[in-house]
Amino acid sequence: MNNRNRHEEELRYIMQQREKVKASKDARDKSLLAFQDGLKDISNRSKKELKRKKLRQRVIGSVATVVAAGIAGLLIINFTVLQDDTQDDLPTHIVPDVVDDEKKGGESIDLQHTEENPDLLLKILERPTFDFDDLNAMNTTSIYNDTFSVYLPRDWFVEEEQEEEFYSVHVNGPASEELNLLLFDVNAEEELIEEKIQELTADFTQTGETTVPLDLLINEMRMNFQVSFPFREVLPFDQENTRMYAFIDDDTGRFLEVYVSQLFGHPMIYTADFPLDDKESWSISWLIFSQMRVGMPYIFPGSEGDIHQEYQRPLEQTVLLQVGAIGFEEVQLELYVNEEAGITSYLPKDTKIERIEHDYFIEWRFSDPAVSANSFYSFGKLKDGFPIEQGKEIMFDAFNIDLSYHEDLGGGIPHHYAYYSGMDEEFIDGYFELFELSGEWFYKHKHADREDYNGGVFMQRLDTFIGSLEKY
Repeated sequence: MNNRNRHEEELRYIMQQREKVKASKDARDKSLLAFQDGLKDISNRSKKELKRKKLRQRVIGSVATVVAAGIAGLLIINFTVLQDDTQDDLPTHIVPDVVDDEKKGGESIDLQHTEENPDLLLKILERPTFDFDDLNAMNTTSIYNDTFSVYLPRDWFVEEEQEEEFYSVHVNGPASEELNLLLFDVNAEEELIEEKIQELTADFTQTGETTVPLDLLINEMRMNFQVSFPFREVLPFDQENTRMYAFIDDDTGRFLEVYVSQLFGHPMIYTADFPLDDKESWSISWLIFSQMRVGMPYIFPGSEGDIHQEYQRPLEQTVLLQVGAIGFEEVQLELYVNEEAGITSYLPKDTKIERIEHDYFIEWRFSDPAVSANSFYSFGKLKDGFPIEQGKEIMFDAFNIDLSYHEDLGGGIPHHYAYYSGMDEEFIDGYFELFELSGEWFYKHKHADREDYNGGVFMQRLDTFIGSLEKY
């Protein structure tokens, strides 16, 4: 029988015995202890739940149980102790709550004086691995206003809240797991961040503590996890400004970890509170960050440079772009001004730019000095009189591409002409797309020779260029 049903049975029994004689001294002692335990449980849980605000699903069940315990004790007192007003019969072994806290033996968390504990470090680094089958069995959940998405087990739930000074993401599992991710404005004061760290760890005591070297954790994951990592350094943190800690409390059976870092330009605090004896849940922290996905293109907050006086656009910015199927790379962009075409946009620094004049259009070809000239992406302006209805033939002929290589991969996009060939020792792919902007016609083009380059990277850079394009 679970706790809630047991307390309901106690309530029914009490009502049935209402008219009976007063209870024995032992019964009164037990009732007072039950009452005290119930109130203590309510107080402790209420403080924790008030701070987290949103954990309603777990609050309902837990509060119902402890309230039942408290009411049960209160009713027993009403029908026993009040029938005998002699104080000599009251139990003398009831002690204040503070004594119970002292019995726990745990110490408050102090990040400033936490040092590396090799034995505990070894224990907390030995976590169950996850593979692609595990990922496929999970849900992907969008967080931070759909900016990021993370993998979570199907029976975990997420709630988010926009505070005045930070954005908070709360994640809860079915076995009392509690995760908190706080993302701050890039200009957040250090005092505010430290204050929030204290709030998030205030209810946790520890009997063991250790710092966690980031490089050691990353090496552990690289050696033992049989999955691909989207980020070059496995975890997408600022490598130079990351603090990581782990704490255990053997008395309460809890494990806590704290990460303080920057996540894609945002000052970040992450805490995870797990059952100490359930290591299966511990890997969730590493899973969340190592397999995080980011909406493209993502501009790092605070990375934008001075504003161009004439065009009123930042002179530079840092973005996260996708590489291949799942990878990401951080790219430094700078403002590109094309007065002939009357546009501004952004290109990676050190991009090689070549102007090429064709019969029906002008091309600006963009290439990477470290990549063969056989792979490039470009932007162009169609000349007056360009026959749009013959666009495919004109563009294929201008770049010496066999029309038999054409594939209809436009997906309903007008004037989109894709091509692909793996024949005759050629292994190329690309596409043209003609589009209108402010009454004028332009085109974009991606061409990749897979002998020397993965054209998917240039596709992302081209999409970023077009997505940032403004006509003036």
